[in-house]
Amino acid sequence: MLTILRFPIIFINLFILFITSVNSQQVKNDDLSPEKIFEKVDNSVVVIIAYDNLGNMFQGSGVVLNDNGLIVTNNHVCKDANRIDIKHYNREINNVSVLKTDVVNDLLFLQTGDNSFKPIDLANNTDLKIGQRVYAVGSPEGYENSISEGIISGSRINENNVRLIQMTCPITDGSSGGAVLNSKGELIGLSVSGQHDGALYFAIPVNEILRVINIGSTPNDVTDPNKYFEIGSQANENKNYKDAEIYFTKYLENFSNDITAYYMRGYARFKLKEYRKAISDFSEVLQENKTSKSYFYRGNCYYSIKEYYKAREDYTNALEQEPDSYEIYFNRGYANFRLKKYLEAVSDWKLAVELNPDYKAELDVKIKIAQKELDNE
Repeated sequence: MLTILRFPIIFINLFILFITSVNSQQVKNDDLSPEKIFEKVDNSVVVIIAYDNLGNMFQGSGVVLNDNGLIVTNNHVCKDANRIDIKHYNREINNVSVLKTDVVNDLLFLQTGDNSFKPIDLANNTDLKIGQRVYAVGSPEGYENSISEGIISGSRINENNVRLIQMTCPITDGSSGGAVLNSKGELIGLSVSGQHDGALYFAIPVNEILRVINIGSTPNDVTDPNKYFEIGSQANENKNYKDAEIYFTKYLENFSNDITAYYMRGYARFKLKEYRKAISDFSEVLQENKTSKSYFYRGNCYYSIKEYYKAREDYTNALEQEPDSYEIYFNRGYANFRLKKYLEAVSDWKLAVELNPDYKAELDVKIKIAQKELDNE
């Protein structure tokens, strides 16, 4: 006979309360105190210092996204900059490279190549709730890595049709580009703007940041080596040159004779200012296929490292295949000018203007300078 065990209702209710209490306590224990959150992200949030052509300085904040020193900030912090530095307490990294710009979403990605920073943990934005407690870490008014607390108060669409998180964490000058975190110390957004009088503050969701830069996957996520080329090509197209270099390198480990992959990796390295590595890749291509593009970009690399004779030689080889390329005449003119071959520089620049009149304003000035140097010889 089946025996049915019957428990008093009060016992069942107490048991349910016990389980609920345990589960609630477990969830609660997942949250960190503000002190622990700050400790967790202190080495992941940096100060961004931008200088324009007039020497004016603009300051914001930035967040470290990976262990190669990829940093995201707001584009408006650096939009007029001709030099960008990173500061973290007593450390400074000068003249960092711009990897990618997204004006619509107000995002700017910087590549430092510094692996001493700690990448911030990323959250899943779909878990956000109105009323959820959040924390902002940035450098308001220059007070480096300050933390403030608030809640998510809404989700809004701005004038560029970009979705933003509305929150009550204060955002003041210098905070833009800082980290907005959940109670686990995970990045949910990037501080972007504030209307101080109305206490309205906004952040760009982390999912949008990841979509723009196309990070979050690594070569280890891919099992088919053929996919590396496809992913690398997409990364180049998205101007995510560091990922492109990584994926083409993995592809070439399996297909070492593919000169197209060498060209694509060389292009990514050129954009990353890894000029000698790029020269090696373009030279690999030119052993098999003497294309004008490979000569052109290798020439650009040589010019960037001030090897002007080699640059001029590559530009000349490129022009044999593309005699109507105003870009190549333009660049060879600069190489000739650096070599003090002013007559040849003038000739190249006149041809560049003839082929593309848009160059006229810039090159007319350069031609006058070169002609003046000729008169002084």
